[in-house]
Amino acid sequence: MNNSVSQELLKFLQKSPTAFHAVQQMKSELLAVDFTELKENQRWNIECGKHYFVTRNDSSLIAFTIPENGIDKMHILTSHSDSPTFKIKENPEIEVEKHYVKLNVEKYGGMLCAPWFDRPLSVAGRVIIKDKTSGQFTSKLVNIDRDLVMIPNLAIHMNREINSGYNYNAQKDLLPLYGCGSPKGTFMEQIAEAAG
Repeated sequence: MNNSVSQELLKFLQKSPTAFHAVQQMKSELLAVDFTELKENQRWNIECGKHYFVTRNDSSLIAFTIPENGIDKMHILTSHSDSPTFKIKENPEIEVEKHYVKLNVEKYGGMLCAPWFDRPLSVAGRVIIKDKTSGQFTSKLVNIDRDLVMIPNLAIHMNREINSGYNYNAQKDLLPLYGCGSPKGTFMEQIAEAAG
């Protein structure tokens, strides 16, 4: 692969920690090269020789070009932008014995569980907020681009059967540790700050 293409791909991936960020990044790039955004709930006025795109749920995007001289064939490229991950649940903070805070999460997509253990993880995604002025709900992208949580593995003496195969329970074994001594309530404050 051409080195400049590789570098561009790596830049794109750095800016796209979630499907929402990837779609936002693609949208910005398409607008910069004269694509017009269409809305699903509005009538489209399509013209020959023009470029268009439409998004759905801020997590998928379809872009297309109408040729100048009519259509005699179609070229279709597809991809999907989501990947296996954890979704943070509403009211995520679980205080454990007043010593530390874990986050309540659920698995999304088919995933290998073991690679998530014992590595620093960050938090990124989309939050839906209610605007105080208008009362409207809007979405905001959040990317806390630093080590924030970790899913710790148990010591071998606490589960001697781990090397014989283990069926992980997401609600018990895969809850990320947010912090020792971090007071409950600070996680959502960080998300609110990141969302502006």
